[in-house]
Amino acid sequence: MKEKIEFLLQNKGLTSTQLARMLEIQPSGISHILSGRNKPSFDFVVKVLRAFPDLNPDWLLLDSEQIFRDTTSSQVPAPLSHPTAEASLFTPTENSEISAPSVEAKNVNDIIFSDVQNGGKRVERIIVLYADHTFDSYSHK
Repeated sequence: MKEKIEFLLQNKGLTSTQLARMLEIQPSGISHILSGRNKPSFDFVVKVLRAFPDLNPDWLLLDSEQIFRDTTSSQVPAPLSHPTAEASLFTPTENSEISAPSVEAKNVNDIIFSDVQNGGKRVERIIVLYADHTFDSYSHK
């Protein structure tokens, strides 16, 4: 994430103090991220994405190759209109057919990142959000 913030500063022609002012955070917060002392919090990431709407969230969070959003498309993302969009993310719906992975997996990593029998989908990354507004990202390597 440090390299991405450095890239953003250079690309937008900003100093870390200017970025801090834009994000309405203390300059030391940026300094600590750039020095590697602290990891950026979830709130920080949200503020960056709101301050730079052209920035591709997939690049910032998921290492996508496309740094900026496609500006050639005039489409605006539609609000969630799926009938279960307001349902809890942790409550199975009538249509959900998720089955547990095989018990033969050797460890938790194998279970989490194995091919779950949910339409052939495979877990690629898990992001854990903590109450102190920090997060960790785990991916299968």
